[in-house]
Parts: sequence; C-alpha cells; structure tokens
Amino acid sequence: MRPRVVLVSLLAVVVTAAALTVVVSALPRDVDGHPPEVAADPGSATPEPAPVAPSSSPTPLPAGEQAELATRVRGAVDEVTGGGGELGLAVFDRLTESTVATIAGDEWFYSASVSKLLIAVDLLLDQPEVDEAARQNVRRMLTDSHDGVASALWAAGGGREIVQDMTERIGLRDTSVPSRPDEWEMTRISAQDVVRIYEFIEHQLPEPSRDLIVEALAATPERAADGFAQRFGIADALPGTEWAVKQGWMRAANSLVLHSTGLVGADERYVVVLLTHLPGRTSFETGRAAVTAGVAALAGSLD
Repeated sequence: MRPRVVLVSLLAVVVTAAALTVVVSALPRDVDGHPPEVAADPGSATPEPAPVAPSSSPTPLPAGEQAELATRVRGAVDEVTGGGGELGLAVFDRLTESTVATIAGDEWFYSASVSKLLIAVDLLLDQPEVDEAARQNVRRMLTDSHDGVASALWAAGGGREIVQDMTERIGLRDTSVPSRPDEWEMTRISAQDVVRIYEFIEHQLPEPSRDLIVEALAATPERAADGFAQRFGIADALPGTEWAVKQGWMRAANSLVLHSTGLVGADERYVVVLLTHLPGRTSFETGRAAVTAGVAALAGSLD
C-alpha cells in the first residue's frame, strides 16, 4: 500500500503546480511580457500637510503710520479753525494693547465735562450693586451731561478729594485738582490720562457699574441738559460705528475748550481722546466742526 500513497502525493503536487501556472498566466502582462506594476492604494498614502494660512491677527500700527495719522488729524482741525490752538490726541487699540496715534498726549487741558467720568467712577467704584438713586444720577450726569447733578455729586464725594483719590487709584500721571474747590470743570487732564480712565472703567469697575457708565455714554442724545449740541467729534464723524462718548465744552482762559472722548468700535475696541483749547475767537459751531474733522481723519484706522 505505501507505493500508492507516494503516487497520490506526487499527483497532488503536480496538480497544484499546474493550477498556480494557470493563475499566474492569467495575470495581465505588459508589452515585454512582465506583470505590470500595481499602483499603491491612494487611501494608504501619507497625506500632505495642509498649507498654513497667514495669520490674520491684528497688529499694532507702525510708528511711521502713527505719525502720519497724527499729522492728518492736526491738519484737519487747522483747516477748519485757520490754525492756532492746542491739541491733545490719544488713540489706543484695546485689542492689540497699542497706541494708534498721539499728539501731546501728556499735556494738560481743562477737563470741562470730561471730569464727570471721575465723579462717576468715584461714586461707583466700591459699589458691587448700584442702587436706583445712583443709577439715575449717573445717567443724568453722563447721558445728559447735567451740571447740577455733577456739582451735587462732586460736593458729596469730597470735591477735590475725588480727583486726588482717583489719581491714585487709577494711576493718572498728568491730572491735577482745580484751583477753586467747587470748579470740577477746571480739573486738569491729559489725553493719555483719559485713556487710562476708560481702561480703568473697562477692567476695574464691578460689572454692573461698568455697564451703567458705558450704557449711559452710548445713549448720549443730540442735546445736553443745557441745550448744547453734544453730538460732535466721535458721535458725528464715524457714521455706522458703535460709540460711547463723553464730550466737554466751555470757554475758559481765553480759549474755546472742546473735547470728544469715548469708546469706539465693536466690543469697544478703541479708546479715542481728542482734547482742544482752540483760539478764543472760535465759535462753538466752528469748534464742533473742527473736532469732528479731526476725528474723521482717524476713520480709516479704526476698522
């Protein structure tokens, strides 16, 4: 029986070899008779890394462009007034934490109604919750720029002590008290210090107090409590742009004092401060037009 087993085994080997020959022969051949190369599965290839898009993050304005912007602002104001007067400018980008433009940023100007910001901050600083009386007073003082309310809060807060306390708490560098104790409007401020006040409001006040001040400034009407047309500067020069402003106006020391200050843009991105002591011969109408022209020169840089 053993020879038969060997024969069967050999037969199986022959059959298997023949089958393999048939399978190999059935494979497609190229013109040289060689089996073609098989392409790799596209799904198995290592993917190429996607190109990295250039960063779209905002960057600070170069120094040269800052200087050009400041020159345009100065020129726009002078074109309306005929020249003369003093100008203080500070524009700060809160997103990039950088200066956009500045002119005499540390020089002092009489505050006029801009000092009402200090009165409001002093009133609200240590109040985690704002009572209704304080809310109404702040709205009337800031939204309507009501001098009577400002004078009452000034006296209640200690008068010049408000300026002294706020200078220390906020870290103001160029601000000083008025010579006469009851004249809050004669407080001396600088453009850079006003930027610091707005930054303090945004970052240091309790949220209810911060919201109260910003909302009051954003609701500034065309006419103030004394009838003055207060929508000039920021409020007039930047149509379609969100703003929250505190303006200032008066005649003092043989000058027309006109200021436009505030938060500008989506999420209050910019702090814009334009302070002016214009020649005493300047009318309020011309002064408003000059300050508006100065702010308008900034428009393309406040995107």
